[in-house]
Amino acid sequence: MTQMTSESTIYVTYIAAPAAKVWEALTSSAFTKLYFFGRSAESQWRTNDPWLLRTPDGRVDVFGEVLESDPPHKLSLSWKMGADPSLPASIVTYDIEAIGADVVRLTMTEAHPTPIAAALLEGGRRGWPMILSGLKSLLETGAPLPLPVPQPPAAAHSAGAASEVKS
Repeated sequence: MTQMTSESTIYVTYIAAPAAKVWEALTSSAFTKLYFFGRSAESQWRTNDPWLLRTPDGRVDVFGEVLESDPPHKLSLSWKMGADPSLPASIVTYDIEAIGADVVRLTMTEAHPTPIAAALLEGGRRGWPMILSGLKSLLETGAPLPLPVPQPPAAAHSAGAASEVKS
């Protein structure tokens, strides 16, 4: 029997960069390509606008709607997997809190309003730390981390997961 869950995943990181630069890194394709496994984030980034993540070969990997846009403080997105649109949407929220002149606390929350197979969370749990570490490294040093694209565990494949990062 497949274990279902509505458990949220939360990651917090501190970045030595102004809030506006963190916002730009989250919403600019020029930045996301460098730390989000080559994917470009595309949208006008206004509340209710569509958004998507496109792979280097042009395929839509993730898509959804901008649920809340408050630059440079908060960005909340519905998150649907292009490889398996039958999966329920999750909600990914980035809270950017300035805690100094050039330091922010970035909190990323992946919420699941509709229960999903617990095995599907593993892709995101492998991918999000790499993505957020890459973002931090890029903003603080100017260079992305040379990380490989994580692959979901075998259990996720048997649960019908695609070979993309599940978030």
